[in-house]
Amino acid sequence: MLLRTYKFNPWYFVFLTIAYLLFSHTVIGLVSDKFVEKQVQQVRKEVQHELALVRYAIEANVYRDTFLADSFASFVALNPDFAMKNWSVISEQLLSKARLVRNIGLAPNDIISHVYPLEGNEKAVGLDFRTVPNQYKTVLLAKESKNVYIAGPLELVQGGRAIIARYPIFTDIPHNNEYWGGLSVVINYEKLIEKSNLHTLKGVDIALVASQQDQLIEGDEKVITEYDVIYPIYLPNGNWTLFAKYTDFDEIESIGSFKVLFSALGWMTFSVIYILVLFLINNYLRAHKLSLHDELTKLPNRRYLFNELERIMSRKGASVQFTVLNIDLNKFKAINDSLGHEAGDEVLKHTASLLTRCVRSSDFVSRVGGDEFVVVLQRSAKPEDVEQVIRNIHSFIENNVLRWNDHKIWLSISIGYCSYIGKADPSAINDILSKADKSMYQEKRAYEPAT
Repeated sequence: MLLRTYKFNPWYFVFLTIAYLLFSHTVIGLVSDKFVEKQVQQVRKEVQHELALVRYAIEANVYRDTFLADSFASFVALNPDFAMKNWSVISEQLLSKARLVRNIGLAPNDIISHVYPLEGNEKAVGLDFRTVPNQYKTVLLAKESKNVYIAGPLELVQGGRAIIARYPIFTDIPHNNEYWGGLSVVINYEKLIEKSNLHTLKGVDIALVASQQDQLIEGDEKVITEYDVIYPIYLPNGNWTLFAKYTDFDEIESIGSFKVLFSALGWMTFSVIYILVLFLINNYLRAHKLSLHDELTKLPNRRYLFNELERIMSRKGASVQFTVLNIDLNKFKAINDSLGHEAGDEVLKHTASLLTRCVRSSDFVSRVGGDEFVVVLQRSAKPEDVEQVIRNIHSFIENNVLRWNDHKIWLSISIGYCSYIGKADPSAINDILSKADKSMYQEKRAYEPAT
C-alpha cells in the first residue's frame, strides 16, 4: 500500500520531473556557457593581438620615416649651402628609402625655398609660414622644443590627409641656439592607416585619437567613452591613443549554431526555475505572514508588535512620541464558561474588528494573547488626546452588541496606557509595555467591584 502511494503520488511525480529537468538543464547550461565563454575569450585574445599589431605597425612606420628625415635634417644643419645645392639628389635618396613620405620641403628663415618632388608642389615654393598661422604655430612648437614636432593629420590642398613632421634646423650643434630654418616632411596618412591594417580589424569598433590635440582622427567617437581595450601609440614627440570596443560575438560561425541550440534549452530552464522560485517565495511569504499574525483575528501578534515598536524606537537620534494602549476584555472567562469557546472566539473576532474600526488607519492594533489587545497610537502622547481616544474606544465597543445565535453579548473592556515622548530608545520598550499593563490592571481592579 505504501509503495502504491509513493509511486502514484502526483505531487511527488511533479517534484521528480522538475528536479530532473533542473539538473539536466543546469548541466547543459554549464557546458554551453563554458564552451561559449572559452570561444569568446579566445576571440578577444585574437582581437587584442591584432590591435597590438596595428599599434606596432603605426609606430614602426612613423618612426622609420621620421628617423630617416631626422638624419636628413641633421645633414642640412651641418652644411645648409651644400644641401641646397644638391637638393634633388639628397632628397631622392631620402624618398627612395622612406615608405610613406609624399614630399619634403626646406624653409630657410621659415620661407620654403626647396621642395621635392617639385612637380605638383610648385605653389609651395616661396611660402612664408608666418603668413599661415595654423602652420606657423607648428613651426614654432618645433623651434621651441628643438626637436621634431608631428602635426596632423591635416587636410591637404592637393587632396588627401597627411601627417607633417616639422624639424627645426640649428647651425650651432649641439647648442642649438642659432635657428636657421626648418625641414617639413609630409607623410601620407591614408597609406599609414592602410599599412597598419586598422580598417581590416574584425570584432571591434575603434577610435583613434591624437592626444595632444584631443582630436578624433579615425573611427567612432562613442568608442572613446565605452571602450574595452585601450592602447597608447607612441610617436616621436607625443602620442595617439587607440580605443577599441568589442562588437557582438554571436555572429561567429563556430559558436553561432551552438548558442541557438542551447538558448531554447536555456529558456526552458529559466521557466522551470521561475516557477519553482515563485512557489518557494509564495510559501515563504505565507509562512512569514502566519508567524506574525494571530490565526483567529488575523491581527498582528505579539511578535509583530515588538517588531513595530523596534521600528519606531530604532530611528537613531530622532525624537518620537507614541502611546501604547493595553486592552483587556472584562468577564471573558464567564462568556467562555456560559456560552462555550465558540462564542468566546466570536467575541475576540468582534472585538478585533471594532478596535480596527475605531482607531486611525495609521495606528497599530494587535492581539498579544488570550483576550488581551495592544494598540499603538502613532504620534499621540498628550494625556487629554489619549483619554479622548480611550473614551471613544469604550463607547464604541460597549455600544456595539454582539449577536450570536439567540444571544446578545454586551462587551466591557479595561484600558491602561503608557505614553512615551523622547529620544528613540529600543531598551525602553519592555518598560513601556509593563507600565501599560499595570495601568490596565489598575482599571480592571476598579471595574470588578462595580460589577
